[in-house]
Amino acid sequence: MNSELPRFALKSLSALTLAACLLPTTAQAATPPAPGKVFKDCKDCPEMVVLPTGTFTMGTPEDEVGREPDEGPMHPVTFAKPLAISRFQVLKGEWFAYLKDTGYVMPDGDTRPGRACKAGIPDYAGSDPRKHYTDKHPAVCMDFAEANAYVAWLSKKTGKQYRLVSESLREYAARGGTTGPFPFPFDEGKEYSIAKHANTYGAADGYNFTAPAGSFPPNAFGVYDMHDNVYEWTADCYNENYEGAPSDGSAWETGKCQFKRIRGNDWGEAPVFSRSGNRNALVPTERGDWIGFRVARDM
Repeated sequence: MNSELPRFALKSLSALTLAACLLPTTAQAATPPAPGKVFKDCKDCPEMVVLPTGTFTMGTPEDEVGREPDEGPMHPVTFAKPLAISRFQVLKGEWFAYLKDTGYVMPDGDTRPGRACKAGIPDYAGSDPRKHYTDKHPAVCMDFAEANAYVAWLSKKTGKQYRLVSESLREYAARGGTTGPFPFPFDEGKEYSIAKHANTYGAADGYNFTAPAGSFPPNAFGVYDMHDNVYEWTADCYNENYEGAPSDGSAWETGKCQFKRIRGNDWGEAPVFSRSGNRNALVPTERGDWIGFRVARDM
């Protein structure tokens, strides 16, 4: 050090050096949020929960009741970076905030008596909208393109990169660290019932239509309604099985993309379709009172 520098300069340099040492490093600044942390990026945004990183086995064993050939082969999928998923399916209040902001009017769809979607409103809401289709119920009736449009709007609104969930992320979050068909036990005294844990076929769970979000307990990852209420769009194209599937948690965007994979189960279907590894597919232009979606965000 130059001994001819004045004392105040020496003191300033020392202070600067000390301050530099105290500044957070890039690694410190990038410390990921803890798994289970809940947050919202805006007032009308979906409530998100941070998932743990890790590896899980995707797919189901051949002896699982209800298992279909497209649920194999079982294979490891690794989520190496922190990410978050919406705790609930995107809710009606959140969806209608998007519709109001953009001015978009949803077309009608599903002409079945009592099951029609009219400008995004399911028929069952007409009996008592205050009860059956409140802001806390899962949004329904959107097709695949509309779900993606919402994701693009949400990303622009928040400045964060949102996306539709991939099939593997959806299964990882649904399992919540478990390996069986469900992350909860069957109802006592019944052969194949999950009415204490999910809103599926029949009124035994207390609901004839969709239930308000969070009506049943969350899983170990803090995520709700992964096995019930409404099916959910994923970003994945249809493939007959898991041969060649991505192992990094990304969406499988090649294959028979005239169909899109959907996950979960709805309020009118049997519990066997609620299994963590159950898969279904849907034409992307389809809409109904039984289909919704979730979003994900990298951290």
